[in-house]
Amino acid sequence: MLCDACGHYQPEGRRVVIVKLAAPGDVLRTTCILRGLRAQLGACHITWVTAAGAAPLLGGNPLVDRVVVAGDHVPLPLAAEEFDLALNLDAAWTSCALATALRARERRGFALGPDFKPAPLHPEAETWFEMGLRDDLKRRNRRTYQELICAIAGVPAAGARPILELTPEERTAARRFVARDGAAPERPVVGVNTGAGGRWPLKKWTAEGFRQLIERVHDATGRRLLLLGGPLEAERNRALAAACGARVMDCGTDHDQRAFAALVDQCDVLVTGDTLAMQMAIALKKRVVALFGPTSSHEIDLFGRGEKITSSAVDCLVCYRTACDREPNCMNTIPVEAVHDAVMRQVGLGAQPGRQAEPC
Repeated sequence: MLCDACGHYQPEGRRVVIVKLAAPGDVLRTTCILRGLRAQLGACHITWVTAAGAAPLLGGNPLVDRVVVAGDHVPLPLAAEEFDLALNLDAAWTSCALATALRARERRGFALGPDFKPAPLHPEAETWFEMGLRDDLKRRNRRTYQELICAIAGVPAAGARPILELTPEERTAARRFVARDGAAPERPVVGVNTGAGGRWPLKKWTAEGFRQLIERVHDATGRRLLLLGGPLEAERNRALAAACGARVMDCGTDHDQRAFAALVDQCDVLVTGDTLAMQMAIALKKRVVALFGPTSSHEIDLFGRGEKITSSAVDCLVCYRTACDREPNCMNTIPVEAVHDAVMRQVGLGAQPGRQAEPC
């Protein structure tokens, strides 16, 4: 019997499974495909398969019907289903193996080839696949991640912004946390995120750079800054908080992903490297001053709300190395003055309107 008489009935439409297991920041920025996918397919049911570390970032997303956590095996519920479209956006072997094992009428992105090695399934996927193998292609690339990943998904890239949904309760808890000393900060609020995660330590700007930036912005605005970071930044942030005193509020480094995102949401402007915090700020429509060195600034779209800063003192940007023997390196040569001036423009106190400063 078909129940179409009541107002609650909605046909499920095509069944779609998205596989994106990679780092949380990559998973978050890949949500940019969802609006285009929904517009293209109409009524559909979307399952997103991801790793446990990224699953919280998909919580509450109104365009994802189901989040399934997977490791190195196919979860039993998926093994029993058949999908109209399997969209694997990760060329890693585990993702390709999982996507290949799923039953689907149509496949896009990446899968295991006849030799059981990851392979692109069409030309749009081949472009991203080759960039993952050759750093020289990454260095020459001038397309944003949204443009590249939407091409693989087969959806328009225009307006493809990542999605991060916070609950009213999460926002309220963050607001109370920031105001826990009895006085909420004046607007606009500037946050500084000092970390870069464990995989890319060279994404970090210097502690001395952050110290001078905090002092200069505070002295220019009279407003206290929020100091943000993850567990790897605990010692660094304690030292910065001690050095900067009342100029900063140390927000701690032990928050879970969603609580951390809610703290980012309290900022009007966030200073950060190419990190998960940056992706959160972009999804939450914050103004961003983003610092780049070993990774590509061209892949990042700030959607007209911020500036991208790189060093002009080195010629080896976008190397994608995790270690470097060059001293000073690309991040160490980003001048405090350039970051400070960008922050002041973004808070509306500079002489020039906000812009995106691209590397030469």
